Amino acid sequence: MSKQDAIFPPWRRAAFGICAVAVLAMGDAQAQVTKDAQPDVARANQAVETQLPFADRQDFEDATKGFIATVPDPSGQDRYAFLKGDAPPTVNPSLWRETQLDAINGLFKVADGVYQIRGLSVAAMTVVEGKTGVIVIDTLASPGEAKTALALYFAHRPRRAVKAVIYTHNHGDHYGGASAVVSPQDAASGKVRVIAPAGFMPALIQEASTAANLAGRRGQFQFGGGLPLGATGSLEYGEGVVTSRGAPGPGPIIPPNDTIRKAFESRTIDGVNFVFQLALDTEAPSEMFVYLPNQHVLDMAEDDTHTLHNLLPLRGTLVRNALSWSAALNQALDHFGGDVEILINQHQWPVFGNARVRASLEDHRDLYKYIHDQTLRLMNDGMGPADIAEKLTMPPGLEREWALRGYYGTLPQDARAVYQRYVGWYDGNPANLHPLPPAEEARKSVEYMGGADAVIARAREDFKAGNYRWVAKVMDQVVFADPGNKPARELAADAFEQMGYLAEAAPWRNAYLLAAHELRQGSSATRTMTPGITAEVLHAMTAGEMFDYLGTRIDGPKAGATKIVIAWRFTDTKEALTSTLQHGALIWIAGKTAANADANVTTTRAALEPVILGKAPLDQAGLKTVGNAKALSDLWALLVNFQTGFPMLAPT
Repeated sequence: MSKQDAIFPPWRRAAFGICAVAVLAMGDAQAQVTKDAQPDVARANQAVETQLPFADRQDFEDATKGFIATVPDPSGQDRYAFLKGDAPPTVNPSLWRETQLDAINGLFKVADGVYQIRGLSVAAMTVVEGKTGVIVIDTLASPGEAKTALALYFAHRPRRAVKAVIYTHNHGDHYGGASAVVSPQDAASGKVRVIAPAGFMPALIQEASTAANLAGRRGQFQFGGGLPLGATGSLEYGEGVVTSRGAPGPGPIIPPNDTIRKAFESRTIDGVNFVFQLALDTEAPSEMFVYLPNQHVLDMAEDDTHTLHNLLPLRGTLVRNALSWSAALNQALDHFGGDVEILINQHQWPVFGNARVRASLEDHRDLYKYIHDQTLRLMNDGMGPADIAEKLTMPPGLEREWALRGYYGTLPQDARAVYQRYVGWYDGNPANLHPLPPAEEARKSVEYMGGADAVIARAREDFKAGNYRWVAKVMDQVVFADPGNKPARELAADAFEQMGYLAEAAPWRNAYLLAAHELRQGSSATRTMTPGITAEVLHAMTAGEMFDYLGTRIDGPKAGATKIVIAWRFTDTKEALTSTLQHGALIWIAGKTAANADANVTTTRAALEPVILGKAPLDQAGLKTVGNAKALSDLWALLVNFQTGFPMLAPT
């Protein structure tokens, strides 16, 4: 297994219902070639110290308040010890400060009967104490991490049964550890409540299966997979640290047995009063906030954290709705603002005091609305996405607010996302309507510029002048024209590295620095073939969702005019459907047996799922077929696997 796969294993890369993959980006299995910050980069980073209120230590007080204990770093040493002291020239001081805060980890008392375990995974776990047991809000990314978190909690609080699990939203770092908190049997029987917002399972399946292989590779750049921790490497992911203090690895997905469907709903669980607010189509398609009226604690899930969030993460998702996001924050402020005293989220540290909580909700609400409205204003004034991304600045009065800095999302990134949500990728200029493929365009561009040597010579002068964005762009053209051009790769790497050192956003830093690494030393990601989905996600799908997923693996051109109709019956899940391959598209209809079916197949999900994952051959799966058995093998022959580790910085 390569270093890249060790820190960013395929099960995590495929489980892309997540807002932050638990990338264990430390270590040095492969020596990293890095260079110092250029003088202009060092000066720019030093200037940040005078532009922001570094003397304000309120966040550090909040992040350490209520600390009880933590667990040892499994590496045997404090991997974040390098954060002591001031930021070096190779790190934006604002991001350095954010990482110092996010690296504070352990068990914390938030209020009477409310505890959080933070910094042991990419997300946080909240534990609410009831009359006879505990209620767990979000279960971290893996069963191993959840076990570590609960063990830490029970080492300092009475050991009592879990009475309920609450999922705030459908991202894997918030539900992935559920099987260590509640057994599938207790959840299925309803013995333990598992509460989630409306649309939870469809949203989970969609985000964890659609384009998962692509998102996995892009996610390596977002989260810094393969980079060492340190001043010239990865620091964090923008909303928390990238280390994990619990064994990674998949666990079964535990579906909810209680769904919040109304805008506001109340529950009493083990003697504790809860109020749930739906926040659909915000940071996740299925998301909600949780209020504890007796404790005056408002859990904002991931809609109000200590960063400007991303409306479209670098790994890729459906574009998030800034308007819905702002409206949900406004509703929370209106509904809970007069009573709330503590604001928590499911990643970072709390905010204490009604006035400060209200200010946080107001500021985040206003910023997402501002990004939405100003992007639309500029769009309607004729500006394209690149121009808007360059022009948009923070609204007056919010420029120096730490919690709104672009550690995870950025203004340029979010402006482009709003543009894409409303009008798509096309900027209206017909020259961009049907451009040449990247490699061909690059070859023609380099030819027009006088050839690779001339381009590199001029780019070296631009590098000396600090024009790193331009150097990266033109060297990208040279590399796409000739992937083996070593001087171009080295100069592009140098430019990306300096851009990474300047970045305040952790995903941008990670992307730039991993690009520099791969241009210099090649990708350390293993090139393998994958079905692009995990066993856990596949098992959680309905039969219809499973066939929708299989449709994304059909080689359409190879299928040609082939038509295959198969009636399926799964005896273990009592599901039945008929699939039709026609015109290269695999469609299905539930509960009906087609009179014109080429074959009728009776099997179990337990038998078919290993076949879909490539772990068992079709002819040994115990499928009972009536009719044309060859129709089944013909259909299976049209399924493709996906290649991992494909190039991102050169033609595929």
